[in-house]
Amino acid sequence: MKREAPAIELTPDYYLDNFLRLIEHAHEWYVDLLTEQERDWITTFLSLNHDAQCLLVRLLSRKGEWFRSDKLNYTEIGDINGELHALQAAGLVALNPHIDEVTLSETLLTKPEILARHPTLSRSARKEQWLATLQQKQEAGLLAQMPAYPFILIRLLNAEIIEVLLVLFFGNARQDLSQFVLEDLGLNRFEPYTLSRERRFFTERESLEELRVIAQIQHQYWLLNKPTLTSITSLVNMIPSKASHRHVERKRQRVINLLARELEHCGDYQQALYWFSQSELVPSRERRARIHDKLGDIAEYENIVTDMLIDPQDQQELEVAQRLHQKVIRYRGGKVTRTAKPAYIERHIELDLTQCRVELAVKAYLEQQGYRVYYLENHFLNTLLGLTLWPALFAPIEGAFINRYQHRPLDLYHEDFVDKRQELIDQSLQALKEHGVLSLMTRWQEKWGTSNPLIYWSGFDETLFELVEQAIPRDILIELMLVQLKDLRLFKSGMPDLIAFKDGKYEWIEVKGPGDKLQESQWRWIRIFKQLQIPFSVCHVSAKND
Repeated sequence: MKREAPAIELTPDYYLDNFLRLIEHAHEWYVDLLTEQERDWITTFLSLNHDAQCLLVRLLSRKGEWFRSDKLNYTEIGDINGELHALQAAGLVALNPHIDEVTLSETLLTKPEILARHPTLSRSARKEQWLATLQQKQEAGLLAQMPAYPFILIRLLNAEIIEVLLVLFFGNARQDLSQFVLEDLGLNRFEPYTLSRERRFFTERESLEELRVIAQIQHQYWLLNKPTLTSITSLVNMIPSKASHRHVERKRQRVINLLARELEHCGDYQQALYWFSQSELVPSRERRARIHDKLGDIAEYENIVTDMLIDPQDQQELEVAQRLHQKVIRYRGGKVTRTAKPAYIERHIELDLTQCRVELAVKAYLEQQGYRVYYLENHFLNTLLGLTLWPALFAPIEGAFINRYQHRPLDLYHEDFVDKRQELIDQSLQALKEHGVLSLMTRWQEKWGTSNPLIYWSGFDETLFELVEQAIPRDILIELMLVQLKDLRLFKSGMPDLIAFKDGKYEWIEVKGPGDKLQESQWRWIRIFKQLQIPFSVCHVSAKND
């Protein structure tokens, strides 16, 4: 089933409508969290004429706070210079304010323009070297009389308002106004889940500011060309104290894990241990155990591994702990028995691999043998799970949905995702057991294209649903879904490449080309297939020599 999206044209001022959505959301949900200055800014903005509003949103959507008038070219705005003066009169921008030469050169001037103003600079040097030279001259007072620039210099005042409004709307500093454009164009559709004032994301201004600081730390980290102990120490010193907001605290701990790992790479084990101890998220305990092992502190290594075995955060941490425990056994003088890997059926075939990728070559080969084959990899089971759990995924759970533009609940990969929805999940699995996969096909048709983090819409067709209903026992599908629900992030990958149907039977097939080997995520599923007696094979393909 192929569905064509209708062609959609955006109005020239589409971005203004989207910005007004941010303001409306802030007023409806968070007016009590806005500062007096922010409320005044919004009031002033709403009092502007249409074109002045458009120009200000254009500026807010660009990077930085410094702009030049000759680079502003927006055909939907009639008189840009006139609107600039209107924005200045409203106190929202400053025109031709003082700017030092280094900032001007760094943020607004091209390399030829810098050379024209400073002809003594070395033409072969990098821009960074020019800026360092200019900084030295500026500090020495040698750049006092500089030629004027042939444009209006614009400084955007209160530029941080856009970040505040975006974070209030999305609950993160990652999404921006482009998210609205994707929806306006019909490229993103969202489930109409329930929002309520009682479940609003922020209840105090402090949480908003903590989230902004965390986002700033992440941004500065990703800008680092090569992290050093000095640069990472500077970033960890910016980390705010423990947050009362659960989601913000989770983001804080993720940043802690990221930076503590860099401290470990830099060899500052004590500082790394301190910061890993401030995080409860995986893999903080693993990293602490490994550092203690490096330091020769075997007792502490064993204590942490034991804690991980007794109370693992998730399936992945349990598996890591089991591997680390082998070293504990060896430290005690014991002998580690290697766990045998499960046996599986193997195919060995020779195919022409010059025309397409190996998975498609095997698909074509099997289809010649009378199989109906789908190349879906992880998408097969994930899509069935996403369709089955639809009511649970989009249920009005505390803190899960904070705006109309989420493709998943915020806590999808949290350790308590299932616990908070256990009754709904049980009902969904029971419905699958009673009504079968064809009921999922109905949901697939009704919800087609709606954003769901687990679903690959175009990979399925009506025939696949029918084949699954005929060939795969419902109890087996439910068992596989229960495995995934143990750890949604871990078990969303590693599944076989192909699923093949013939004569009312099915088989999962992992394809391995020349030199390719099974990965740990695939072995994890093979063990599960073995336990559930699911038909599975590995097809080893060698290239045919003509």
